Amino acid sequence: MKEKTLILIFLTALYSCETTQTKIVDDQPNIVPIPKNVILDAGKRSLVLTNSILFFINSPELNTLLGVFEKDIESISSMDIKFRNTSKIKADLIFEIDNNLEDEEYSIKISNNISINGGSYNALAMAKSTLNQLLKLKKNKLIFPMLEIVDKPDSEYRGLLIDLARMWHDVSTLKNIIDLASFYKIKYLQLHLSDDQSFTFPSEIFPKLASPDRPYSKRDFRELVKYASDRGIIIIPEMDIPGHSRQFVEIYPEIFGVNNKMLQTNPWKSNVINIGSEKVYSAIDQLIGEIIEVFNTSPYFHIGGDEANLDLYKNVPEIDSFMRKNNLGKDVHELFRYFLVRMNEIVKKHNKKMFLWEGFRREGEIEIPRDVVVFAFETMYHLPSHLIEDGFTVVNTSWTPLYLVNGGVKQPRARRAVWSPETIYSWNIWRWEHWWDQTPVYKNPMQLEETSQIIGGQMCSWEQAGEAEIPSLRKRLPVFIERVWNNKEKMPFEDFFIRVEKNDLKLSKIINDKRQDSILLGFDSDDHYDGMWVD
Repeated sequence: MKEKTLILIFLTALYSCETTQTKIVDDQPNIVPIPKNVILDAGKRSLVLTNSILFFINSPELNTLLGVFEKDIESISSMDIKFRNTSKIKADLIFEIDNNLEDEEYSIKISNNISINGGSYNALAMAKSTLNQLLKLKKNKLIFPMLEIVDKPDSEYRGLLIDLARMWHDVSTLKNIIDLASFYKIKYLQLHLSDDQSFTFPSEIFPKLASPDRPYSKRDFRELVKYASDRGIIIIPEMDIPGHSRQFVEIYPEIFGVNNKMLQTNPWKSNVINIGSEKVYSAIDQLIGEIIEVFNTSPYFHIGGDEANLDLYKNVPEIDSFMRKNNLGKDVHELFRYFLVRMNEIVKKHNKKMFLWEGFRREGEIEIPRDVVVFAFETMYHLPSHLIEDGFTVVNTSWTPLYLVNGGVKQPRARRAVWSPETIYSWNIWRWEHWWDQTPVYKNPMQLEETSQIIGGQMCSWEQAGEAEIPSLRKRLPVFIERVWNNKEKMPFEDFFIRVEKNDLKLSKIINDKRQDSILLGFDSDDHYDGMWVD
């Protein structure tokens, strides 16, 4: 009886594994993230193409995508690739927008040709990335395995943040980051444009704001917006206010300062704009309009909203008068909530949806609109569980393990905060944790029930020099995207990471960059440096 029970347990466990994990075979294509459905040709046949490829598209806008694909193949193969237009019946490569598919759904069928359907341009851009990963080379021939793929993401929000305000990045580096993001089907690239250290947007309305040692032009940003859009990525601008705003107060104290001056002699503590002044609301309205005009593909605008030292607003006659006039009482937290409501109205006036960091208290008289999207990162201001209970839409930006931070954290020996790919793989979009012992989730990470209110996640790269971005991200970003594309684990980490390693070789050719993160060289899943602080 005991033996039969053991056999039954074994079979039950085996069946469970079969139904929850993707079956791994030697010939399984190394696609990241793992597609929802893959059917391999029974005979394991391949389609062989030369460097001269006939294509068909059903929409003129797809010419742009074909141009990107042509360059990608040239980079991977080192061949001179020629795409030529033809009829559908003669085509080697067919790209078609199919309105019957969901916006981010795509299908690939490879037999006597390559036929790709997608619900949108961006869906086809993701299918293009899948083809890049499928491509093999043999004697100056392009080899694609015969198969059928139907795929779409579980989570709509798949983001990456790059901090431009603390460390300048040249345009070519940002293009490489976009190529990396596109290769792994990131959808949104958030650019942190302003902070205490610098203001990187070249405003014509407030020209002195732009930091002279961070020389971006509007032309640079427009070029990046198009480069990203061509590859299926949307760039989201972030202007961090009312905190992290020393540049505003220092350069234009007559507009953004309190009583036309900086609040304290210590500039690092005087980094909040005066949210008790109508001049400030008018100025911010103009700035948002100017920024949105450049980042015109984004339906969103991120206003920051985190880590504002509200104590600096206390006992200031001008602000006290503003609060009385607007019936805000005496609590500066109500002034902050009023500010967020006004910002939402301004952003909506410009036909965008407002994003903000977790930074406001749960309690308050003024209601924060539920049409904003909250990026929950620290759990210090507002627990993710409470945000969900209160009806907010949330993006998971859990400090551990989604932050990559180079310096600035006040910890012994703190120079760099990173987490291993294996640790990232153990995360999911309903989980929050933190390394800091003052946070509610330090000892007890928060695992929420599955909910559609959490629309995805974002990996955030803070304070890193431009040359550090690719090495830091290239082995971590694909692991992150797997957990956002497929909310449930599809295979053991060790097997998945083999896919990452193989695709990284192709990525190196596309971005012409082989540099690796030194702590991931010779990476072994048995090495646990979770939350390691590296000098």
